[in-house]
Amino acid sequence: MGESAKRTVSNVVVTLVGLLVAFLIIFPIIWLLFSSFKPSNELFAYPLHLFPQNPTAESYFGVVEDGIFVYFKNSLFLAVMGTIITVITSAMCGYALAIYRKELNYTNKVFAVFLLGTLIPGEILTIAQFTVVSEIGLYNNIWGCILPVVTTTTGIFMYRQHYMSIPLELAESARIDGANEALIFGKIMLPLGSAVTITLTIFSFMWRWNDYILPLMLLSDQKNFTIQIAVKSYIGTMGVDWNSILSASVLSIVPVIIIFIFLQKYITGGIAATGVKG
Repeated sequence: MGESAKRTVSNVVVTLVGLLVAFLIIFPIIWLLFSSFKPSNELFAYPLHLFPQNPTAESYFGVVEDGIFVYFKNSLFLAVMGTIITVITSAMCGYALAIYRKELNYTNKVFAVFLLGTLIPGEILTIAQFTVVSEIGLYNNIWGCILPVVTTTTGIFMYRQHYMSIPLELAESARIDGANEALIFGKIMLPLGSAVTITLTIFSFMWRWNDYILPLMLLSDQKNFTIQIAVKSYIGTMGVDWNSILSASVLSIVPVIIIFIFLQKYITGGIAATGVKG
């Protein structure tokens, strides 16, 4: 077998494996979508079938009547505000750790402390977060779910690695021209990290949108519930409303899918940019 034939066979095998993995990943989502249109008596009917025999959208109308768009609004506010603050704080911190690494000897040590923080499971911090949020009067307030998680080592790492690939002479030239640090950061450095900003925006939005533990602990009033808590509320002492759970779950993943479709081309560039060290 010639070299060209071997390369063709290898490409075919890799493609088939990729398609198989993609199918295994997307099949549960397809099953979720079709099951959301099944009547209750079809959900657990044997033998199982993918397509609904008597499709109905009654469960979707039910969750809308239950006020799911109020929960959508709460989740959207949490995700958008949390993402904005996360991107700003991560960009500023990453900028400081990268640009001042030769001016301040302890910047690398500070960054090492940030990295050590990733070794602590987030669940360990929930009691401390609950105590602090309650003491400052943000219990049962959506801001109590936003502020404890606006800093992320992942975002700081991404920005730091990207800014380290930019020559320090660029910032020094701007200082010589009379630009202050705020101007250098906002007008020069931040636009150069647009790929990282978009990547972190996607990740942060997904993290905040899917956040469950903190809202579950801090939000007691139903009007403040996020979409994830609303889905959980369909599990009660009298049973599980599977139709409503499926319909609400389908609706809850729509915003993330839309954002990912429009911004996915920036993810690879953003991740690649964070891996370059200068």
